[in-house]
Amino acid sequence: MNAMQPETSPLPANVPGAPPAPASAAPCPDCAGKARTSVSEQYVYAIGQLEVRFPSLGIEREYQQRECALREPGARARGARICSVLERNPHLAMRMSYIFLIDGMPAYAINPAGGFMKDALFEAVAGCDEQAHFCVLVGRTGTFAAAPAHGGLLLTTVSADQLYNFSLSEWVEGLTRSAQPVLESRKIDAAHFDAVARNLFRDTSRTPENLGATEGHRALNYLLVQHPGIFLAAAERPGHHLAGVETRVHQTVGGRRHVIVILAFVDRATGVAERLYCTVDVTEEWPFVVGTEASTSALGLAPFVDSAMYAVG
Repeated sequence: MNAMQPETSPLPANVPGAPPAPASAAPCPDCAGKARTSVSEQYVYAIGQLEVRFPSLGIEREYQQRECALREPGARARGARICSVLERNPHLAMRMSYIFLIDGMPAYAINPAGGFMKDALFEAVAGCDEQAHFCVLVGRTGTFAAAPAHGGLLLTTVSADQLYNFSLSEWVEGLTRSAQPVLESRKIDAAHFDAVARNLFRDTSRTPENLGATEGHRALNYLLVQHPGIFLAAAERPGHHLAGVETRVHQTVGGRRHVIVILAFVDRATGVAERLYCTVDVTEEWPFVVGTEASTSALGLAPFVDSAMYAVG
């Protein structure tokens, strides 16, 4: 699939805070307000997989000793063994290197935002050996991580506020349940929908350019895991293929940031393209679908008509 990629931009590092000024040199309230809003947080909504590494030889040797002390069978997968050791040894869990992979390539160094992330992190570690196991990383970018702590990799850190874990089969089952009323009303075969959804998810999500950091990529990734519209549209058009994905960022009057995700389905026989869209609010860390009167269904996509005006002559 030769899908066009959403816009990309470099990931900015967080600006370190300056030391507090003396009381006599404190800025006026107006200036302080401008300073607080001058640096905005960079959010991430990425789809990938987790990899665990030992940051040093000492940590690796300590892990090996704790693993031997557990006296558990060694036939299990590596991820399951590591998870078992880390659950029983919090001092190791806090020091391991957690790397987020996108299409098999290291993309981010993960720093859990708090203890509430423990269960999700362990679940991701346990499934790290399974090719059909995926994670959705939701968080905020920080500075570059120290290279020695991550095997020499210079990666942007992400403070992870949420980590969704799912297998491809679990994802398809949930997607089918949410779309069941539409599948029945439009007489779409469930097996056909399953096959289309799996192929489209792999083709669209596993691209190294999609780091889930730009507004366009965040909106697209959100739709892939939270909204069945893309997959319903593809399943309803067996003679078409998804030829392109376009995103357009729009700032509303109220200051919120909306991304219009436009998909072009091309008829294989005639070459005629049909364009459908969905609008996603990406103002805050967790995106959501924006309802419009033009939407034909809460689960579907609406026809896209380009109303841009161009000067001629």
